[in-house]
Amino acid sequence: METLQLSDIDRRIVAALAQFGRIPYKELAAEVGIPTSTCHGRVRALEERGVIRGYRADISPEAIGQSVSALIMLRVHSHQRDRVPTLTSQLQHIPGVQQVFLIGGDKDLVVHVACESVPALRTLIAEHFGSNSALAQTQTQIVFEHLPGLTPLSDAV
Repeated sequence: METLQLSDIDRRIVAALAQFGRIPYKELAAEVGIPTSTCHGRVRALEERGVIRGYRADISPEAIGQSVSALIMLRVHSHQRDRVPTLTSQLQHIPGVQQVFLIGGDKDLVVHVACESVPALRTLIAEHFGSNSALAQTQTQIVFEHLPGLTPLSDAV
């Protein structure tokens, strides 16, 4: 995808929505200094252009019983590299998988998972990763704390 040119106002709209996704249009318009109807039209245009891809709830894993979070690094067998697209699709559908990253370096994939306990994590790894013949190696890192980073264009607000 090519980089889209955004006006200063559009950048500020995107930054505000990235930080406060449920902000009412009236407040968003006041934040960026434009009329509410103009703000609504700009948000719709940003959605249509694919700049804003959606709105999501930020759910606490602990609140829903998923207090153990881990990053599982995977290395695919060199003779199985052609299976990576299929493998990533399969990984996305495993219960507990939060995100899948295709990476460069000595590993090929990073899978972020959340589980209710360490034994549940061990079971997930054994059932879905340990028995997968396409995988040459797995390495698991427990996440002690997940700290949010800056959102795209956070400097615009």
